[in-house]
Amino acid sequence: MSRVPLAAAVIGAAVAAAFGLGLAAAAEPPSPGQPPRFFGLEAAGQRIAYVCDRSASMSEPDGVPLADAKRELLASIEGLGESRQFHLLFYNERQSMFEPAGGRGRPMFADDATLREVRRFIDGTPAAGGTRHAEAIAAALRLAPDVVFLLTDADAAHDLTDADLERLSGRLGATRLMVVQFGGGEGRRSPQLARLAAISGGVYRVVEPGAD
Repeated sequence: MSRVPLAAAVIGAAVAAAFGLGLAAAAEPPSPGQPPRFFGLEAAGQRIAYVCDRSASMSEPDGVPLADAKRELLASIEGLGESRQFHLLFYNERQSMFEPAGGRGRPMFADDATLREVRRFIDGTPAAGGTRHAEAIAAALRLAPDVVFLLTDADAAHDLTDADLERLSGRLGATRLMVVQFGGGEGRRSPQLARLAAISGGVYRVVEPGAD
C-alpha cells in the first residue's frame, strides 16, 4: 500500500516548515559517535547513501555548486569512520555509482583504501547533462540504506511527477530521505522532493552554494 495517502495529513505542515529553513554550507565532519551529517542535516543510521546531482547547472557560476558538493561529500564520508557503511551515486540523466574493485553493489566502510578511491572518483566527476531525480532515487532505494542524503540544484521544472512521487513513496521502506536543495530563488525549489522527504520522515532544506 502506498504511503502517500497515509501521510497526506502531515505533508503540508512538514513541507511548509522545511521551506522556511536554510543552512550554511560545508560543516565539519562529525566526531565519533555522532550521527552522519551532510550540509548540517543529521540522521541516525549505519548504512548511508549519498545521491548527488552533477547536471550542467552544478557548474554555474564558476564551478562553485559542484565544488561545494564535492567538499561536503568528502567531509561527510570521512566522518563516517569505519563503523558505518556508505554508497555514493552521482546523477544527471543517468547514474554513476562508486564501485571500487570487488565492491559492486556492496556498501563500503570508509577505511583508508576506500577513501583514496572515493576521492579519485569524486574529483574525476564533472558537471554535465540534465537532471532526472526519480531514477537516481530509485537506484539508491534498491540498496536499502537507512538514510539517503540527496543534493540537487534543479528547479521546479525538473521536480518529481505525481507518478514518480507515488512510485517512490511505495519503495521507501524504512529509508529516510534527507534533501539538500542548492539555491532558494523563485522557481528553484522542488515541492515534490520535499513531499517525498516528509513522507519518509526526513527533511528538505535549502542551502546557498558558496555560503560559509
